[in-house]
Amino acid sequence: MSPKKWLNLANRSSDREDERRHRLRRCREPPHHKADKHRKSKKKRSEKLKLNEEEANKSLYICHIEHHPGRWVAYVVRAINLSDLLLSSEDDDGLQLRQVGYKAGDELPGSVGCGVWGSRIVFAAGMKPCGRMPSFDRPDIVWHRDVYAFETDPNKQPRDNSRITKMGGTLVEAKYLPRMEEVGGKLYALSYRLVADPPSFEVFDPKVGTWAPLPQPPFFKHLGQYNRGGFLSYAVTGTKMFVSQARCPVFCFDVAHPDREWRLVSSMCQRGPFPFVNKALVLDLPAGADDKKKIMFAYSFGRWYLGVYLMSLEENQESITRIGDFQLPRLPQEYEFAQRCYFVHIGGQKACIVAPELVRPYKQGPDINEAGTHRTQGVAIPFQFEVDITKVDKDEKNCLTLQFMPTRIFEFYTNPSTFPDPEAEGCFVL
Repeated sequence: MSPKKWLNLANRSSDREDERRHRLRRCREPPHHKADKHRKSKKKRSEKLKLNEEEANKSLYICHIEHHPGRWVAYVVRAINLSDLLLSSEDDDGLQLRQVGYKAGDELPGSVGCGVWGSRIVFAAGMKPCGRMPSFDRPDIVWHRDVYAFETDPNKQPRDNSRITKMGGTLVEAKYLPRMEEVGGKLYALSYRLVADPPSFEVFDPKVGTWAPLPQPPFFKHLGQYNRGGFLSYAVTGTKMFVSQARCPVFCFDVAHPDREWRLVSSMCQRGPFPFVNKALVLDLPAGADDKKKIMFAYSFGRWYLGVYLMSLEENQESITRIGDFQLPRLPQEYEFAQRCYFVHIGGQKACIVAPELVRPYKQGPDINEAGTHRTQGVAIPFQFEVDITKVDKDEKNCLTLQFMPTRIFEFYTNPSTFPDPEAEGCFVL
């Protein structure tokens, strides 16, 4: 089936273009909304985030697609030890990402999905030609169903440990920028832009080694009441995947439920969409708390703040309650904004916001068509939090104390003969 049948190209720009328009800008003034009471309890920022031995042995992995002249791309995985990133002196310069995985070639598609499955980082689906601003009305578009993987575990790596290799088993159908999520040991792929025949939602079962179709999300159902529009917002916890879009309320897919259907969560967000964009980070509360309650961190475009919520997972009565908004630390003056942010869980009650690319003011960087080796800088904003479980049910607005640590600027250089602004596809702690 032609992609044109499914895409209104005249009225709808690509999701990648929309995302670039909504960048997180450096906060020069406090938000105009009234400060929440819980901010009064915020502690003074300390110099370092304390890591236990297990956490200190982990690494932050950042995955990019680098574009080359001639419309071919490279998949690049870079890493930095958490101990180097978070425990070094705040004044240390030159926090360098090291390149640990690389694959380039004419056969590789762009616009891929990126995720983690076990100890592997995966790149899936996508399209060719691999332009930096994808166009869906080209007659020569080829959609791809392959999945590539990079092994992060040194005990499982091939002899050439920088190799990114093709996995066995291809997707049932092509996808554009699918969300790749591991739930219950299986790998799920969810695309929110339909580019071919269904399914737009699939699962890979390692026991049988193949992908299998799953029910279509409600915003893809033909003549359904919910229209797809805006960004995909989602959260994953336990066996449940919660998904919404600007014109679609929150739906839940429970991978453990025998019906295997999408369910409208009418108790969530007053039957509206999530109040954030992209993926939220959902974590357990401290020991002794109700296991049906979680804490959730998220952000929205346009305002430089961290949104914090309590999530209740009572069956068929799931809901979120806003605890409050925390203004994020300001970026250094020389940067205009941070482009796209990811949440990563360090361990326990410690997490980090990572923006793989900091953008300088207009005309201070290279020309967009200048091929070469380009210095790129990003930022990590670590934070830790404490939850008073005695207040979770009685005083939600004051149950949390959150502490930001100093921002850490890191950098890397793109490979030779690449265009500026490599596309960040994912950030993970493994």
